[in-house]
Amino acid sequence: MKAEIIAIGSELTCGARLDTNSQWLSRELEARGWTVQRHTTVADDREAMVRIYQEAAQRSRVVLVTGGLGPTLDDITRDTLAEAFGQDLVEDEDSLRHIEALFSSRGRQMPERNRVQALRPEFASVLHNAHGTAPGILLQLSRPACTIGVMPGVPAEMRRMFHEQLVRELPVSDVFVRRSVIRTFGFGESDAERLLGDLTARGRNPEVGITASDAVISLSVTARAGSEAECELLAAAVRDQIREKLGDAVFGEGEVELHHAVADQLLHRDLKIALLEGPTTGGLIGQWLTETEEIARRLAYSRLFPTSSSMVQGRASSPDLNGAWEQALREHGEKLLTERTADFVLLSSPSTLAVDSSGVRKQHGSIVLLGTDIDQSQDVSMTGNLDVFRSRAARMALNQLRLHLLKAR
Repeated sequence: MKAEIIAIGSELTCGARLDTNSQWLSRELEARGWTVQRHTTVADDREAMVRIYQEAAQRSRVVLVTGGLGPTLDDITRDTLAEAFGQDLVEDEDSLRHIEALFSSRGRQMPERNRVQALRPEFASVLHNAHGTAPGILLQLSRPACTIGVMPGVPAEMRRMFHEQLVRELPVSDVFVRRSVIRTFGFGESDAERLLGDLTARGRNPEVGITASDAVISLSVTARAGSEAECELLAAAVRDQIREKLGDAVFGEGEVELHHAVADQLLHRDLKIALLEGPTTGGLIGQWLTETEEIARRLAYSRLFPTSSSMVQGRASSPDLNGAWEQALREHGEKLLTERTADFVLLSSPSTLAVDSSGVRKQHGSIVLLGTDIDQSQDVSMTGNLDVFRSRAARMALNQLRLHLLKAR
């Protein structure tokens, strides 16, 4: 069954605030068998809001709305909802008593303006808000058949209202939907799609979607069936095919990051890593590997060299500074290996920005992985800004280590 979500507020459409409610609600609905077909964000505009409610009710069996339930003049969700479906606004006595009691518990008298928060369309019911002054609204339409649930825009209040009040009012879907995510590194979107073949074709069940972020390709596998067990069987078969087609590029599932996968391998083998990071990775690997206490235990040594000259400090000046940095860091790294401070050392170079004759900007840099049985350098130069360059370079360095550990099993 189809659902959609509407987020109300000029602060959202102008970019002053980020709409996280719609993302959260989509996941909740999908877990209950609903297919969310549309997200709409609309400013505090009466005409637009009325039209959007009416159109959404025609398209979808469930419509969830967040925001616009405050006491100020621009909070017109109640008014526009009543107008959209030809209803008058009425005062809900229980809601009014609750709002007055909240102010009283804070040692304040309720401002008269807050009285508007107790209004609801005459044929709607109230979704009690135990955690704030904005009651929600539940409107059940018969023509068209649509359940409209309106909740506060404050995420904490919205989430509790959804679980405590709204879920039990929603129609029960006869379809189970389960989504799992496979995380990969090493292929671009186009290459991954080519290798996966018709697995990514639209209209399949399960459906496979491809998303790229910071050089990580995430493959979402969405299965729909009449039972949870059948969903899992369908999804498991597709996940196995993805792993077979993409091989060692797959590093995890769900929200696992590349550094989590590397840390897990180091942990299982009781190995440690040292980092000598120049501006190419800018300390990003060290930041990731100190994310938790458990991951940080795999980090034996970490040092950031902010400039080329800091890498060769104390040495005689060299006209070939770019060559001198690698010699200096290699000597440092080999010492850490010899002293058994670490089992592996990751080095990253200075970075330089070059602009070619056509105006294309390219960041240049390299990474090196040292170990008792590996000495591997890799050019990580790429077009794009410094943040993207560093993020990609850091992941390429970690992936070098991950692939080496896989082969050594």
